[in-house]
Amino acid sequence: MLRRLDALPASGRCRLPSGVWQGYIFGMTVTVLLFASYADALGMQSMSLDVAANATVRDVLGYVRALPGAERLPSQPLVAVNETYAKSDRVLRAGDEVAIIPPVAGG
Repeated sequence: MLRRLDALPASGRCRLPSGVWQGYIFGMTVTVLLFASYADALGMQSMSLDVAANATVRDVLGYVRALPGAERLPSQPLVAVNETYAKSDRVLRAGDEVAIIPPVAGG
């Protein structure tokens, strides 16, 4: 069951929707950082996610895309894990910080 953003606890702690991870053991927590238009669209700057052991960046992006307002997220956004750019197949570890970075235009 996916909870609406306005129903999330003030801590921003989220659990992946039931059914998405059937058969997985939730063994770690990662922090997702959202910036600029993504933070505005989702109504938060960060969230903690309980994810399956060996979850990847792709898995976290799938969860974020399921949230209301996430239609602004491009199919392959720029992502950094612990301040280093990462590909979607990067396996995450407990305590990792996953930053989803919107396109930046300069002038």
